[in-house]
Amino acid sequence: MGKLRIKQVIYNGEKFHYSSPILNEGLQILEAENGAGKTTFSSLISYGLGMYIKQFDFSNKEDYHLEILSDKNNYVLLRVQINNNEFELTRYFSSKNSNLIFVKGEKDFEESFPLFRAGLSDKEESIFSDWLLRELGIEVCEIYQGTKKFKINFSDLYRLMHYDQETNPSKIFKEHRTSGNFISDSTAVRKVIFELLIGYKFSEYYALIGRYNQLERERGTHKSTLENYLEMVQRMGFTITDYDEGDIKVKIKDKTLQIEKLELYKSELKTRDYTIRKYDKYIKQLRDSLFECENYLTKLNRNKSFTNKELNDLFKLKEDIILEVTQIRKIILAHKELNLFSPNTCPCCLKEIKREENHCICGEKFEENQYEKFFYDSEEYLDILKSKQKSVDTIDAAIKSCEEEIADTERESEEFELKKLKLNQQLKEIGANEVKVSNDNEINDVNERILFEKKEIQESEHQLELVEQYTQLQNKYNKVDSKLKKIAFKLNNMEADVEKLMKEQTEDFSKYYFEFLKETDNNIKTAELDDNYMPVINGGVYRQASSKVPKRFLYYLTLLKMALVKEEVPFPKFLLIDTPENLGIDESNLKKCIELISTITEEHKKNFQIILTTGIKKYPEVYDKYVVQTLTDENKLLSEKNSKKTVKDKDTNDEND
Repeated sequence: MGKLRIKQVIYNGEKFHYSSPILNEGLQILEAENGAGKTTFSSLISYGLGMYIKQFDFSNKEDYHLEILSDKNNYVLLRVQINNNEFELTRYFSSKNSNLIFVKGEKDFEESFPLFRAGLSDKEESIFSDWLLRELGIEVCEIYQGTKKFKINFSDLYRLMHYDQETNPSKIFKEHRTSGNFISDSTAVRKVIFELLIGYKFSEYYALIGRYNQLERERGTHKSTLENYLEMVQRMGFTITDYDEGDIKVKIKDKTLQIEKLELYKSELKTRDYTIRKYDKYIKQLRDSLFECENYLTKLNRNKSFTNKELNDLFKLKEDIILEVTQIRKIILAHKELNLFSPNTCPCCLKEIKREENHCICGEKFEENQYEKFFYDSEEYLDILKSKQKSVDTIDAAIKSCEEEIADTERESEEFELKKLKLNQQLKEIGANEVKVSNDNEINDVNERILFEKKEIQESEHQLELVEQYTQLQNKYNKVDSKLKKIAFKLNNMEADVEKLMKEQTEDFSKYYFEFLKETDNNIKTAELDDNYMPVINGGVYRQASSKVPKRFLYYLTLLKMALVKEEVPFPKFLLIDTPENLGIDESNLKKCIELISTITEEHKKNFQIILTTGIKKYPEVYDKYVVQTLTDENKLLSEKNSKKTVKDKDTNDEND
């Protein structure tokens, strides 16, 4: 998989500058006295790779880097090699450009990338982390934590590539920028980081999960839009499922053709004389229409009268039932207070009578199911009450239906009254001027029919628009739903594979990790990863504080070995180790840990890069050949530009390591 190598670190400003030697593959050691610039060197590398560095955050009022803060027009330039491609990464320290990284590569490639997504105008636009991960062959994927989601960044994976001195040695992961960050520091996210670095199928797996969650949200949005649209159309009195898009188009076509015919007929009427025969026929049509109109009005009035009578009966019935309900409630209340009703109570004195089974209180024998009941207990009265109340609800529904029917009848009556009035007016006008009025009236009738057909077309076009909009919404939902099902199927098939893969990878990791630990401490009996991929040594029994540094240091070294043993592992074969001796480890244990790097060097030659900053001679003697630079109080990291020191002994910044 991908491989990252830092070839050179360059700092430049108006006051200070620094240029590191060329850094090769394999182990590269920068040794320095305290305060000579070890941590500044590591920080420059991290800053150039897009990390947040507290000392370079000039909004901080403490622990800021004085020399870099006081410098102007300053920047860090990293010459890096990613796989077989070389790039120059430039990041400025000024607040104006500190959130951009300028990338220059081969073949005239030159581009700038923002560091954060918050300022992106286009969600599809890439940030620097996206570009770097793609170059390393790691797919950018979305991670979900509760209701929050974020895309995995190189800075997340860098937490297991940069062994810094600020993180508590009892922890494994480098501290997040915001200490205790609920999302990025959660167990779930740390597990994802580990899986992405050693599980070569996990970038695709998590990318699919991110895509699945994105599509699931899209489907939910489309479903909600579709339901709201149907509800809106329903309130308009239109039921989408009752109409077919093809039928509506045919109807519009037919109505359009009918209008064309009517227009032709109207033109013909304007140019021809109106004969007596046509006049009589037209008069007859008007009178027939008037007769039909009057008959229908009579029918409407009769229906209205009948419905009004039915409505009055319903109101009366409702009043009677409400009265009965009120009485039953009083009876129930009285029975609760006085216990009045019982088939074993004398109706005269209300004393209790001992009644034989299947006998009346008078002594007459009868069957329980062969008489009419006059006594009810409380439960029976409650059942009667519920039945009556339900009847009231039924009557209310019937009343509402009658009222709606009366309103429809009145509206229809008004329409036919207007039609009747118009027909009478037409008959009067014909009597005044037979030929002219008759001809004009027939033209007016044609115009009305044309208007009616146009209104029908307008309504149909509105229906068509609603149906087409519904079809579009439905198609969008179906398209997303189909994609979601395909991804769900693919995820189901992948789950077993990634689970098996992760089991194999963690077993191998535990094996290599145990081998490393055993070399530093003979008291190590067992070492394995728990469910959260954290190391458990000797079953979790407490050990001395100095053991925490090997525990963390060798965790990082094991990640590198995994990537070298298994080429498909995505870990970028790069480690930055900053001053491990400052974390409470004794010198002999530290050297034992560092000596283990040689096992990787011997087995895998130089197919990796470890940059180690440490104190002078705080490493095995055999590693002298890997020292690329030595910094002292006289030869510090940052040199003033007016200094006369040689390139080999540049003046450096005084910094707390």
